[in-house]
Amino acid sequence: MQQLLLVLFIMLGFVMLFSPLRQTSQWELIEQRGVLKYGTRISLLSYFRVTDDVVGYEHQLLKAFCEQNNLQLEPVVFENNGAMLAALESGEIDLAGGHLSRTKSRAMSYQFSAPISETAINLVTHFDFRHETSLDAFEPARGELIGNSSYAELLDELADFSPKNLVLTNRFSLFELIKKINSKDLDYTFADAEIVDIYQYFVPGIYQTIQLSPKEDVVFMTHLYRSEELLLHLNQFIQQARKDGLLNNFRNDLMKHIPDIDVADTVTFFDKLQSVWPDIKDLVLEVAEEEGFDPALLAAISYQESHWDPDAVSISGVKGLMMLTATTAEELNIEDRTDPRQSLIGGIRYFRNMQNKIPQRIEEPDKSLFALAAYNIGYGHLEDARILAQSAGKDPDVWLDVEPFLKQLNNTAMAPMLRFGNADGRTAVIYVNNIMTYQQLMAWKLQKDRTAAHWNKPIM
Repeated sequence: MQQLLLVLFIMLGFVMLFSPLRQTSQWELIEQRGVLKYGTRISLLSYFRVTDDVVGYEHQLLKAFCEQNNLQLEPVVFENNGAMLAALESGEIDLAGGHLSRTKSRAMSYQFSAPISETAINLVTHFDFRHETSLDAFEPARGELIGNSSYAELLDELADFSPKNLVLTNRFSLFELIKKINSKDLDYTFADAEIVDIYQYFVPGIYQTIQLSPKEDVVFMTHLYRSEELLLHLNQFIQQARKDGLLNNFRNDLMKHIPDIDVADTVTFFDKLQSVWPDIKDLVLEVAEEEGFDPALLAAISYQESHWDPDAVSISGVKGLMMLTATTAEELNIEDRTDPRQSLIGGIRYFRNMQNKIPQRIEEPDKSLFALAAYNIGYGHLEDARILAQSAGKDPDVWLDVEPFLKQLNNTAMAPMLRFGNADGRTAVIYVNNIMTYQQLMAWKLQKDRTAAHWNKPIM
């Protein structure tokens, strides 16, 4: 009898193992399709497209993981957390990211990866409330929190906080809420400290006055069931990436996209983005598509040149959206530099002329940064700065190494060492840093518009 039971048990095991009714694990499905589907939201920390590159240590980490496992990474961008988590539950995506924190509520419905970072939730406010360190002061103030978020969960735990004018929203991203705080259209929100630390480079006048939570792990989230094997592979990779310093390298890469810019310039930019950009937007996007040019970069250069004013004229005689000289316009075959379309086309041609002069061995983003500097100061002066950098033992092919030597072009004592003479290198550095910032902000704006249009399109 015991032998019969043993045989039946073995047979049952084979049936369960090889039965078509056996549920396939998430990892097996991923391997079969050869693609890992990663849900995220637009953020410099997770996923942010800059020209042909993607910024965000989450994306970089998953891309390296996929390369190691012979998989393709397929990012799926969502407008809000609710839509993303619904897609995770339905199986549309394999992983959810976008700087998600481990919370008690989420633990009931999802599994978590090993931590990739950690962050606390802070209260973020504007200048008028910058000295307030008690939540009581914010009870009558205007607050807005992102729905389906760790911030909304935390609100339920703040038993002594009784806000009178607080709403939850899925209409706005955290970046948009922070912009509203900057303009004082909103008094406060809750936000991850790690995210706000980055956004403060782009949005001035915001203050993190109260830490509302202890530090929590930032993780990827998977389906509650059949995800054990996926997490086993992913967690091993994350732990090794942390040990090898790869994760830190990915985080440090982000700083390449954080330029130095004057606070007043950013304030003016946000004002023009609301008041002027809608009038010029269609033309900029149309010309960028026709010319095969990055629309965010074209928007950024045209803003830096003219603040999107087609009738702009400087005391030196440059005119139009891209502020072309008469000589440059003629060399570029631009008949009317005051015509907005022709001016944009001329600016693209001039930028590409500068790019073509940059040695081919120089890679992005340095190549474009050098081209922008040459656009402003002239290629000859850029070469002088690169020669100075090389003479000082620095790498003449790296923007951050050359940048300090551009500033030396202003020094009249350096004239004997300069083939092309003195020039306003300090302004060229400011010019490049400003455009880097405006390009990031425009890329965010355009990606947000596309994502919103996708999720708000009518169902056929």
